[in-house]
Amino acid sequence: MTNLRSRLVLILGLLLASAFALFPRNTVERVKRNGEFVLDTVRRVPIKYGLDLQGGMHLALEVDESKGAVANKSEALDRALKVVRTRIDEFGVSEPVVQKAGNDRIIVELPGIDDPQRAQDVVQKSAFLQFQITDKSQALEKALPRLDGILKAKGAALTALAPGAAGNAAAQTASASPISGLFGKDTGKKADSARKGADTTKRDTTNAALTGGNQGGPLSKLLANGQTPGEFFVKAADVATVQRYLDFPEIQGALPPGKMIRWSSDTTSLGTDAYRSLYVVDQRPIITGEYLTDAKPNTVPVEGTVVEFTLNNEGGRKFKSETAKHIRDYMAIVLDDKVMGRPPIIQSAIGTRGQITMGNRDLQAAQDLALVLRAGALPVPLKIAEVRTIGASLGQDSIKAGMFAGGVAVLLIVGIMVGYYRFSGALAVAALMLYVIYTLAVLAGFNAVLTLPGVAGMVLTLGIAVDANVLIFERIREELDRGKTVRMAIDEGFNHAISAIVDTSAVTVLTAAVLYQYGTGPVRGFAVTLIAGIVASVFTAIFVTRTFYLLWLHRSAGTAQTLSI
Repeated sequence: MTNLRSRLVLILGLLLASAFALFPRNTVERVKRNGEFVLDTVRRVPIKYGLDLQGGMHLALEVDESKGAVANKSEALDRALKVVRTRIDEFGVSEPVVQKAGNDRIIVELPGIDDPQRAQDVVQKSAFLQFQITDKSQALEKALPRLDGILKAKGAALTALAPGAAGNAAAQTASASPISGLFGKDTGKKADSARKGADTTKRDTTNAALTGGNQGGPLSKLLANGQTPGEFFVKAADVATVQRYLDFPEIQGALPPGKMIRWSSDTTSLGTDAYRSLYVVDQRPIITGEYLTDAKPNTVPVEGTVVEFTLNNEGGRKFKSETAKHIRDYMAIVLDDKVMGRPPIIQSAIGTRGQITMGNRDLQAAQDLALVLRAGALPVPLKIAEVRTIGASLGQDSIKAGMFAGGVAVLLIVGIMVGYYRFSGALAVAALMLYVIYTLAVLAGFNAVLTLPGVAGMVLTLGIAVDANVLIFERIREELDRGKTVRMAIDEGFNHAISAIVDTSAVTVLTAAVLYQYGTGPVRGFAVTLIAGIVASVFTAIFVTRTFYLLWLHRSAGTAQTLSI
C-alpha cells in the first residue's frame, strides 16, 4: 500500500506541475519600448504555433556597403548565412526559416516572437571583438594643435556643423574643468608615476591646457582628459560635433599614425551633465574574437553584469604572451568599434578566460551579447532591407484538416486498444491521456514552437507509446495462458517487456539527439518533440499503466480476480 501511495503521489505531482506549465499567465517583465526598458505586463502562452500555423516576422537582410564596397557579395552572404542561422538557433526551438534569396539577400522568418526589436538587433550585430591597448604616449594631445589648425582653416564649414559652438565655448570650457575633480585621485597614474617620471608632468601640463587654457581650439575645447591614459570626456551634446570633426578627410589624415579613436558604448554622468568617453587606442589589436570558443552572461557583486568568455588554446597562448608585454597598461575591450565599459588595467598575464563588463546594461543585454559572440562575428555588415509580419502558410482550411486527421487517428487508436484489449486497453488509454499532458508540458518547458514537424513527432511517439503497451499486454497474456495468477502475470509481463521497451526507446532518443545536434529549424523542433514524447511514453507505459493495475488489484483484493486482455 505504501508503494502504491508513493506512485500515485508522483503521478499526481507531475500532473499538477504539467498543468502549471501549460496554464497561460501574466508576468511583469522589463520590455524595450521606444528605445528604453520599461516594466510591462506580458501574457505568457506556454506553447506557441510556428510559422506554418500562426505566421510570424519576416526579415530581409542585405550587405551594408555604406562603410566600403564588398568584392564578392554572394560569397560573403554564404558565410553570413551560417552566422545568422547559428544566432537564430540560439533563441531556442523556434523553427525559423533562414535562407539565401538570390545572390544579394538573406531571408529570416521567425514564428511568434515576443520582442521583434531584439531579434533585429541580434541578427544585425556584427559582434567583431578586439582587445586594444590604450595610448600612453599622449599622441592625440601632441596632434591637437595641428588638428585645431585644420578645423580653424575650414571656418564656414565648422559654423554650419555647430552653429552654437563659438558662443558656448566659454561655458563648455568652464563645465569641462571640474571633470578631473569628480573622479578623485587617479590611482592608475599614481601606480605608474615611478615609471613615467617626467612624462607625468607633461601630462598635467597638457591637462591644464585642455581644461582651461586652450580657448581657441575647436576640437580641444570639447575634450577633457579622463582618468586613464588615452581617455577623454566629451559632453553628450557635443558628441555629434566631435564625430563630424573627426570624419573630415583632412583630420583623418592628420591623426597620429598607428593610433585610432574609439567611442565608449556607455554614457557617464558627471555632476549634472552626461558625458561620453573617447579613447585613443593602438591600431593593432593584441587579439581578436576569432579565437573565442564560449561566452556566458553573469552577474558579479562589484562589476555588475558581465559576459565571461573563453578562448581556445591558441588564443590563450597568444593572449597570455601579449598581455605579459603590457603589465600595468590599460586594455580596451572593443565590440563593433565601441569600447565596452572602462578599460581594465592589466595586472598580470591573462590566459584563456576573461570577462567583458557591461556597465549599466541589464542581464538581457549580456545574454544577447554572449549569444552573438558564441555564434561568431558577421563577415560583412548587414542591413535590414525589409521588415513585415507574415500570415500562416498553411491556411485555416489546412489547419482544420490537419486537426481533423489527428483526431481521427486518436479515435482509431482508442477504439482498437479498448476493443481488442478491453479493460487493459482502457487503462492504456487513460495512461495515454497523461502522456499527452506530460509531453506538452515538457515542450512548454523547452519554450518550443509547435509546427507540423512537431505534430508529426507527437503522433509518432503516440504510436510508440501504444506499441509499448501492446508489448506489455501480450506478455501478460502469455503468462495468463501458462496458468499464472493475475498478480504474477502482471508482474512477469512488465518485467519481461521492460527491456525491449527501454532498448528501442534509447535508440530512438539517440537518433533524435543527433538530429537536434546537427539539424536546424524544423529538424530540431521535430527532434525535441520526439525526445519529449519518448520519455513521456516510456514513463506512462511502464510506470503509470502498472500503477493503474496495482490500484485495481488493491481495490479488488479479497475477490476473485479475472483480467480481460
